[in-house]
Amino acid sequence: MDGERKTSSGKVTIRDVARAAGVNPSTVSRAFARPGRVNVDTAKRIFAVADELGYRSETVHSYPVSGDGRHLNGLIAFVVADLANPIYAELVKSAQHQCLRKGFGLLVIDSEESGALEQNALRQTNVHIDGIILASSRLSDSAVRKMAETKPVVTINRSVRGVQSVIADTHEGIAQAVRHLDELGHASITYLSGPAASWQDGVRWRALTAACEARHIRLRRIMCPNPTFSGGYRCYDTYAKNPTTAVIGYNDLEAIGFIAALKAHQVAVPQQVSVIGIDDTPISALTTPALTTIRMPRRQMGEAAVQELISRLLHTAHDHTMVPIRFETTLVNRTSTAEADRLTAYAS
Repeated sequence: MDGERKTSSGKVTIRDVARAAGVNPSTVSRAFARPGRVNVDTAKRIFAVADELGYRSETVHSYPVSGDGRHLNGLIAFVVADLANPIYAELVKSAQHQCLRKGFGLLVIDSEESGALEQNALRQTNVHIDGIILASSRLSDSAVRKMAETKPVVTINRSVRGVQSVIADTHEGIAQAVRHLDELGHASITYLSGPAASWQDGVRWRALTAACEARHIRLRRIMCPNPTFSGGYRCYDTYAKNPTTAVIGYNDLEAIGFIAALKAHQVAVPQQVSVIGIDDTPISALTTPALTTIRMPRRQMGEAAVQELISRLLHTAHDHTMVPIRFETTLVNRTSTAEADRLTAYAS
């Protein structure tokens, strides 16, 4: 049986996993590249089979540079999905400080949530940069891997097999958020999604699904293609057709925009609807009410990404297995959540 599952080289392939799991290879690829875009039970089966077979994509090896850095330009590209979002500004600032300490410059690229713009900008700057940090990249896995064949790449909040990543593990923070709402008596939650191309959106949806199933809480999702204040605001009309007592946004900006829409429709927060964000951006503590949210250790993540990339540029990295560098998340309880038994019939 094992011989049938492996190629002639002895390496387990994506087709082997698909055959053993009883799905198409494209479904396996999608399960790893876009968590949440595959049925939860199917994804669990695929991951279990992959672990059982020992499926591992090979590490992507980039072009060689001398150990003393003589062939380096001293410039790193840092690509963010939306510089208007405060989380990316914080990541960039921490990365820049780390670059300065290491004697490198930082080139910031705003992809504006567009994979095409992201790829084009990197293509134009490729000759000038030594390596690339992709923060919440909207590129496909294959595009990231192809890029990593020409320049060392580190991803933030995105896992691509064979490429080093720095990830905020939202599972614990989301579990805390769901437990918090459950203890307040909430039996239903709406999730305002992130962009379809967001790897983190899939991770967050899967974590929410698992946490809600464990506590027997009803969960629904509203698609929100723009993870912004206005995007969250526009979710209200869909939400009002089937309201829940609690809402969790893909990020703080969506959650704050959604709160603004609730207020505009005379719905009180948290007296009628409890709202939670994700990121703990500086503005989350300044809103009225102050936003309950899941905190990400952005400063540490930005520094870790730069450190990891530079160590690979200088060939001083001790770990070549490409194991993701993970940072824990935690719930910050403020005043946008309240006990469900205080709610009016609006969201019964």
